[in-house]
Amino acid sequence: MERLEHLVGHLLGARSILLTTHKAPDGDGIGCLLAMRRVLMGAGRPVTALTIGEIPNRYRFLPDANRVVDWELMSERSRQELLDAHDLVFIVDTHSWAMLGTLGEILQYDPKPAVFLDHHPNPGAPRDNLYGDPTASSAGEVCWHVIPHLGVPIDADTATCLYTAIAYDTNSFKYIRRRAETLRIAAALVDLGADTDEIYRNTFASNPLAKVLIMGELAQRIHLEEGGLLAWGLIDQEMIQRARAKPDDLRDAITHLLEIEGVEIAITFKERGDNRYKVSLRSKGRFPVGGISQRLGGGGHLYAAGAYVDGPQDEIIQRVLLMASAVIAETATRTREVNGA
Repeated sequence: MERLEHLVGHLLGARSILLTTHKAPDGDGIGCLLAMRRVLMGAGRPVTALTIGEIPNRYRFLPDANRVVDWELMSERSRQELLDAHDLVFIVDTHSWAMLGTLGEILQYDPKPAVFLDHHPNPGAPRDNLYGDPTASSAGEVCWHVIPHLGVPIDADTATCLYTAIAYDTNSFKYIRRRAETLRIAAALVDLGADTDEIYRNTFASNPLAKVLIMGELAQRIHLEEGGLLAWGLIDQEMIQRARAKPDDLRDAITHLLEIEGVEIAITFKERGDNRYKVSLRSKGRFPVGGISQRLGGGGHLYAAGAYVDGPQDEIIQRVLLMASAVIAETATRTREVNGA
């Protein structure tokens, strides 16, 4: 509760707030960004909402999405003027400076205070500037619990933003880990006016052709290991260029691998440039993959995580697959021990 009071005190005590989320923003980050912008402005606080990278097309239907500034399109002078114009930075859906790219490199040495709201586990020491709940389904769910303390009612537009955040991060409520609270919050947001039809149509049923082409190529390159428990695939620059795909078109690739019958762990390797890869890891729940991500220098959850890794392609793939195989073997051993086998 102390950290919640700390967060609320900063938000209500600020004269002007710079509100942002992690680079390459996703549905949870964007939904929270737009929801908290509405709430904080309703509380009488001037807010500038900032993304690090463009908002993907599937989220442009959200209320006030056209009022968000893209850090990557700003000049150096405009960036500095923006930072100077605010006395508080509020960051949602991450607790890591590294996830803010060049903005984070500047902000972590800026004297103005910064506060974070997140649902990803923090492996480090407790921080006064971080309010989070790693048991929550999404940052959107954490926002739901914070907003009542700001004294602003949730209207239909804010409800639509929050519902989008939660729906995205749970993959349309597939990954709630038996957390009934998530469904109760979603139902309350529907009662408040969240436009679920529009959310579904835009977020889950408006896939660009480039995304479909990427999925088709990936389907022909799936590798199965560990007797079919592990599926992995490589998305290289040639595939991306042939499809003319944007980063958001690649996000759901791993979901399709994980949903193959018998697969318990899915891994994708996305080539970002020369010897640089985004490694994404997902598990259906029997085998934890968060530790793999941490050893690679990344983060995330126990069953959904990722990391950026530099090095030769074959070495990275081999290294990660060996880690995943070790997790499968260790989990199987513990299960046998518990069952007395």
